[in-house]
Amino acid sequence: MKGVKVDQLNGDYQITNDLPKPIPEPNQLLVKPIFGAVNPVDELMRNSGILITSWPWTPCCDVAGVVVEIGSGVTKFKVGDQVFGCQGVGFPGSGGAAEYCLFREDITFKKPDRISSAEAATIGVGNQTAALGLWGGLNIAIPDPQNLPPISDEWVLVLGGGGSVGGYAVQLSKLSGYKVITSVSARSVGAAVAYGADETVDYKTSADEQIAKIKEITKGKLHRIIDTTAFNASFVKQVLEAIKDDAGEKYFASVNDWEDFGPLPGDVKFYPISVGTLGRPESKELNEALSKYVAAVQVLIDVGKVKPGEYTLIDGTGFESFIEAVKVQSGGSAKKVVAHLQEE
Repeated sequence: MKGVKVDQLNGDYQITNDLPKPIPEPNQLLVKPIFGAVNPVDELMRNSGILITSWPWTPCCDVAGVVVEIGSGVTKFKVGDQVFGCQGVGFPGSGGAAEYCLFREDITFKKPDRISSAEAATIGVGNQTAALGLWGGLNIAIPDPQNLPPISDEWVLVLGGGGSVGGYAVQLSKLSGYKVITSVSARSVGAAVAYGADETVDYKTSADEQIAKIKEITKGKLHRIIDTTAFNASFVKQVLEAIKDDAGEKYFASVNDWEDFGPLPGDVKFYPISVGTLGRPESKELNEALSKYVAAVQVLIDVGKVKPGEYTLIDGTGFESFIEAVKVQSGGSAKKVVAHLQEE
């Protein structure tokens, strides 16, 4: 089948016609990708080989498409359903920049009519990462989508609230009953507020200024911090030092799951957000957790409580557009970059 491949470490993205067509297992769907979004992990994998089980490798883990075949054990979906999500990275059949790819039934979203397929392609990685960090790492209960909790006086600090993961972390924190303060650049304040942030701090100001503002706003009610950027280890330690004497257990989750943070000030429970092996059969615990989160978020998306972020759509249709999307994303796009891979 046709698609994009990389033959070796640091290799070029190439258009090819010789990719093997995946065959769905009993719990899988065979999906025709229509739109795909670029994630930083695509270039990370190409340049480092991390998470890639074999070469050649096909990129694109955020996909929206149409079910064309179902495994023998699938009960929730049928041929013709429009679906989306992140199904894993680095293993055969996981790459969405191809004529067909595999989805797992238990971590697949069904696209509601209220969002477009291009919008749907932007949700998977960011949303699943945020859900894992908040509900899995910060001791925040999964909200009942039909009976959302009232907003309490407790705060969540989201570092990087203007980005994809950060934007969903803001949304899910609010829907879980928390006030949100987030660090953003000046150009991302509007986006963070649109996601539901109650307060913002400019991460380009000094650490002392940010911490003073955070303490003034949260008034001893900050016990949960999520770093969605992976570049805030030093700052988080300073924040934790400043709030270590505040009463209550404290939780910190970070997408930086490779760095040794060492001792953290206060009685802090640290949770590394590790989504790299999702979708793989051996990642049973991770897949089971994400299946619960996907079920809750599905309802929230269906009723319009969780909204897609802003994105840039590359001109044209074809697998070449994904390669162009990688270039645009690598050039520093502030928005998610989406490619129209093929016609439905």
